[in-house]
Amino acid sequence: MSQALSLPRLDCHAHVAPDVTRAQITALDGAFIFAMTRSPAEARAAARRSDDTIMWGYGAHPGVKTSLAAVTVEDVRAATQLHVLIGEVGLDRSTALQPQQVVLDSILEGCRQQPVLISLHSTGRTADLLGALERQPHAGAILHWFNGTASEIQRAADVGCYFSVNAAMTDEGLTLIPLDRILPETDFPSSRRSTKAKIPGDIDFLEARLAALHNTSPAEIRQVFYRNLAALTQRSGTRHRLPPALQQALATAS
Repeated sequence: MSQALSLPRLDCHAHVAPDVTRAQITALDGAFIFAMTRSPAEARAAARRSDDTIMWGYGAHPGVKTSLAAVTVEDVRAATQLHVLIGEVGLDRSTALQPQQVVLDSILEGCRQQPVLISLHSTGRTADLLGALERQPHAGAILHWFNGTASEIQRAADVGCYFSVNAAMTDEGLTLIPLDRILPETDFPSSRRSTKAKIPGDIDFLEARLAALHNTSPAEIRQVFYRNLAALTQRSGTRHRLPPALQQALATAS
């Protein structure tokens, strides 16, 4: 148990402001954070940073029309050279589907054969998102807070997706997802009351939930998270692009 819990907390989908201070990062107690952005403009600000424990994403949130309008295949391809993480991107029920699909197809085209991880939003559009991934699969696809049906989860697994989950999800939703495809997230600051995440990286409640559901310990669940991320970064060719400390943690866990 001590070996697993000596691994830092891991949060594969959270929102952190690009002007976060060093003191605020220190307060995260060494947690590794995949920090999403909601627009290409926010991503440009984040790309100027260099942090030992935060991987900054290039994002165009599907619920933000101005973000979608700023996306081109060429810009996404350029972003893959600056960011190991593309996110948050995807589809959302809040606006018309067709313009979102055009943008998502452009993003997947820009990421084609590039060593990146892609954090994908799918609220109300799970089947449409899976269709996009079946047309243009990517080895680094991570479905964020995926609430699809059992058959959709199987479709996603078949196309190679991983799933970042949080403690706001139902027991049924958490147990439907294969344990060897699960990664942790907080989606901080969203739904803090139900995720019980006080800060990015605060996954203790999630680990306890999953441990109870799978009849194991929180320490083993954390080990599973790292083993899964190790497998994902190996298959997507992203391992060498991660901060050295995270590379070392993945090597230790796997």
